[in-house]
Amino acid sequence: MDCHKGNALLCHYYPPCPEPELTMGAAGHCDPSFLTVLLQDHIGGLQILHQDKWIDVPPIPEAFVVNIGDVMQ
Repeated sequence: MDCHKGNALLCHYYPPCPEPELTMGAAGHCDPSFLTVLLQDHIGGLQILHQDKWIDVPPIPEAFVVNIGDVMQ
């Protein structure tokens, strides 16, 4: 897979929206990377797909959510 030949870091920042009811959010997806580190805010929004149902993941203050991606699996 040649994973050892390079490194990449991709960051996303989603600032607060003044009209959150107008936002669409991200489409359902898997993390294609090796590792995803997420710092949730008090608003939340992270969901997991479990038995064909989307379930909200409640945010934990000052905690990072670490997901293994498709490459790690």
